[in-house]
Formats: sequence, structure tokens, C-alpha cells
Amino acid sequence: MQANSNQGSRSTGAGTAETGADEWLQLETWLPYRLFRISSRVADVLGAFYGPKYGLSRAAWRTMAIVANRPGISVKEICQAGGLDQFAVSRAIRQLVELGFAQRQTGKSDRRYAAIELSETGWSAYGEISQLSRRIHAELTGSITDEELAVLDVLLAKLDNASAGVLARGWHGVMDSKVGGRSDRS
Repeated sequence: MQANSNQGSRSTGAGTAETGADEWLQLETWLPYRLFRISSRVADVLGAFYGPKYGLSRAAWRTMAIVANRPGISVKEICQAGGLDQFAVSRAIRQLVELGFAQRQTGKSDRRYAAIELSETGWSAYGEISQLSRRIHAELTGSITDEELAVLDVLLAKLDNASAGVLARGWHGVMDSKVGGRSDRS
């Protein structure tokens, strides 16, 4: 990592702001960025496999994985589980259906509701992609001890809950709140 050379004064476009470097976001140590980098690298490796082999987009793969773990799930539930907007999920489902990996069952009482399930071909593709996913998981977790992994699981659960709280409050709520009784660490 390179030392930050942007210490001291910063040009803000509206003049010069005199501040210490510790008051500015340090991207390399910012937890969301560090988690994103890990996730992005893994997604790139998986995408290099399932994209050419199965013709899946990243959103279609994410949707396939969610549907495999929750057969009969609705579009709205996929959006919530996958952090995707409704347009992206609709395109992903259309891609999965067109490729023969999923079926969409329209609701009997409400035609706007649709339950999504993987087809036999979809389950086969999911199994193969899952095998690579599990190997990547093993390689990543093989770099830490079982005890560290157990601690990481607890910490990730806490961070997941905290991020849900951040989302629920929105940026206004975050700006108005005190961070867990401690100063900002980013």
C-alpha cells in the first residue's frame, strides 16, 4: 500500500480546507471497500467460469443462487435477498428462463406474483458453479484457522445487522447518530 500523500490542506473547489489526514476517508482501510474488493475478486473468478460456459450475467448467477436456496421465491424476495433492483431481477429471470435454467409460475390469485424455480438444467448448472464456489470458499477460509473463522462468522453477522440498521436509517440518520459510542474509525 502506498502512503497517503494527500495530507494537510485539500482543495475542495470552494477554497482550501485545512484538515488533518485522519479526518479524510482512507479507502484502503475502509471496511466496506475491503469487503467489496474480496467479493469483487471472487465474483470475477466465478464470472469467468459461468459467463462463457452458461451465458449467465452476474445478476442471473446471483438470482440463480438465491432461487436454488429458496425455491418458489418471488421477484420481490429476490430483490431483497440479492440487493438487486426489480429491473435487474426481471432481466435475470428472463435470461434464466430463456436459457432453460428456470421456470416462472404466475400466481393463481394474483397474476403479478410469480414464483421462480430452477429447472433440471438449472440445477445441473447450479451444481457445477457451486462446486467451484465451494472450492473458492475453501481456499479463502484455508488461509485462517477454524477459531478465526468462527470469530469472523460472528463478526460478519454483527456487521450484517449493523449495515441493515444503516440502510434503515439512511444517510440522514447516519449523519445524525453517534457511532456506537466511539469516534469514527474510517
